[in-house]
Amino acid sequence: MNIELKNIKYYESFSEETLAFNANLYIEGKRAGIAKNDGRGGATYYMGDNKEGQELIRQAENYAKALPDKHYPKDQYMEAFSIPMNLEHYIDDLLNDYLQKKDIEKIQKKVAKDMEKGIVFGKPNDNAWIVQTFSVPLKDVLSHPKGAEIVSNSIAKSIFKELKDGVKILNTNIPGSILKRAGLFQEQYVKPLVQDIAQQGTKPGEDANEQNNSRSRTR
Repeated sequence: MNIELKNIKYYESFSEETLAFNANLYIEGKRAGIAKNDGRGGATYYMGDNKEGQELIRQAENYAKALPDKHYPKDQYMEAFSIPMNLEHYIDDLLNDYLQKKDIEKIQKKVAKDMEKGIVFGKPNDNAWIVQTFSVPLKDVLSHPKGAEIVSNSIAKSIFKELKDGVKILNTNIPGSILKRAGLFQEQYVKPLVQDIAQQGTKPGEDANEQNNSRSRTR
């Protein structure tokens, strides 16, 4: 069954013990009613717009009850436990998925901006990463006759050793040939979105005077 939340409005400032929101509830492509939570720790509330909406909600309730239990893994505060799935929990999961997607989109936009400054590395979709900058924007470095050499040397000499435990080069604006020239494997960088350029210059590890070794950590 297709259950969706649309026109979601999330109120972070009112979210105390639960997530404060309101949204339109759609079931099987039709608006069935609304869903909301006041953010004060109470249950998520939903209701149908009319008889048709109430019937769609009844069907959705039966569908949700038939789903596997919702499992919560062990953490530093409590042991692992499970609770029966129902439509309320299903709606809460839809909201959490929506907010997580929005957070990832924000992170990706910030990373994309930092890509213009230099070489970005960190764990994908994490909220912290490092930028190794140059004295000019990265696109100007790459357009230099020795641009491939400069960038690959920088990665090989200063960044390669950092690429472990899930840390990767996050730039999508560095050609794959440069990343491979620096000695990287595919699992050490995200997939580039730019075409390869003609390679020039010396091997990785040799000096590149144009490089500026400054780094900045971003959150």
